[in-house]
Amino acid sequence: MYLLGHVALGYFAAKTISRITHENFSIPLIWLASLLPDVDLLIPGLQHRGPTHSIIIALLLFTPILIILKRGLAYLAALATHTAIGDYFTTYGCQLFWPINPAWMKAPIPLLLLGINEIYLELTLFGLMIVIMLISRKAASKTTP
Repeated sequence: MYLLGHVALGYFAAKTISRITHENFSIPLIWLASLLPDVDLLIPGLQHRGPTHSIIIALLLFTPILIILKRGLAYLAALATHTAIGDYFTTYGCQLFWPINPAWMKAPIPLLLLGINEIYLELTLFGLMIVIMLISRKAASKTTP
């Protein structure tokens, strides 16, 4: 999955979690969290979709934040969608449970083939995210004096 898809899925996950937890979130920070696993692209010698894409590492990093701040589930959800949805369902897969299990895992039937169809899907998801953001903002402005 590419940048637009990760950002859109992260936003949808955060929006869903925030409705349950009534937790406000920062859209730029949600976008950052949804792209954070791709930090491996900036680290020489680290394989893409390797340890930085591990759900175990995400939980280890976020547990202190969740305990200390007693919030942050929306950000964890945005981060988790990157791996659990965005990269697990590609033909390449990722190291989902590193370091407990360093094996590369992928969905039995990859849904994202990293081709033109995925680009259309990501553009659609991103467009839908923008529409939802605009509608949410408009609804919020009507409720405030």
